[in-house]
Amino acid sequence: MDVEAAIRTLEASGNYRVLRRFESARSYGTAMGEVRQALAVDTETTGLEPASDVIIEFAAVRFAFCSLTGTIVRVEEAVSWLEDPGRPIPRAVTDLTGITDAMVAGQRIDDAAVAALAAPCGLVIAHNAGFDRKFIDKRLPMLGERPWGCSLNDVPWRDGGGSARALDYLLLKHCGMFFDAHRAGADCEALVRLLATPLPDGRLPMRLLLDAAARPMVRVWAVGAPFDQKDLLRARRYRWNPGTDGRPKAWFRELAEDQRAAEEEWLFTQVYGKRVELKVEPLTAARRFAD
Repeated sequence: MDVEAAIRTLEASGNYRVLRRFESARSYGTAMGEVRQALAVDTETTGLEPASDVIIEFAAVRFAFCSLTGTIVRVEEAVSWLEDPGRPIPRAVTDLTGITDAMVAGQRIDDAAVAALAAPCGLVIAHNAGFDRKFIDKRLPMLGERPWGCSLNDVPWRDGGGSARALDYLLLKHCGMFFDAHRAGADCEALVRLLATPLPDGRLPMRLLLDAAARPMVRVWAVGAPFDQKDLLRARRYRWNPGTDGRPKAWFRELAEDQRAAEEEWLFTQVYGKRVELKVEPLTAARRFAD
């Protein structure tokens, strides 16, 4: 049976879309200028709270890209490590990731190897960097010394329609591929493929991410916002800080400096109902998504 011919027949009918299993490529194009290196990272953790949960798997993929176009020209093999959390892994985490207590027993991330892998990289990228970075800064602080990008928030995926931004959904929608998510190595390789695949309008996600990572950023705090406005703030992508880390007990959001004036006006009119003095912090490229 000619599988490719069958696929072409199905798709030509307009009634079917055939998905292919994701396979990482070693290159997605050629350079037209200076080549730089970045590190795609992902973690699996015991839970969602950086203050109390820990990493049980860390993976990274180092890749080279053209700084002019964003074309990804070379992709290395994924490298991953398991780490013993020193306590039982919650059943829900094992069900999601397949990582068991037996698998991590006595295991530890190789700090020196991670540092060597990251040494030539001028950018670290995660899908939902606001989550991964908090765990990584605590366990692998050497990665926090360079700028960060986020493939979830630095690329306007919603411009292409659809509201979901999970990695497996985006790979399916934009690349026509499926994969077994929630293992760190596979997630890193899928992230790189996603950044290398042009959007329907021809824009390259990696180029858009680089542009976003270079924009001056600020963190806006909605200190003292009325409690009944929490759903409104959450819908606008504010996050809650419980105040246990020395920062305000308040909602906050990170955004580009050129969006600051509009965001302040929105807070005055929609949240506070009056003009108030807001707490606004500048964010350097190396402090994006960090506590």
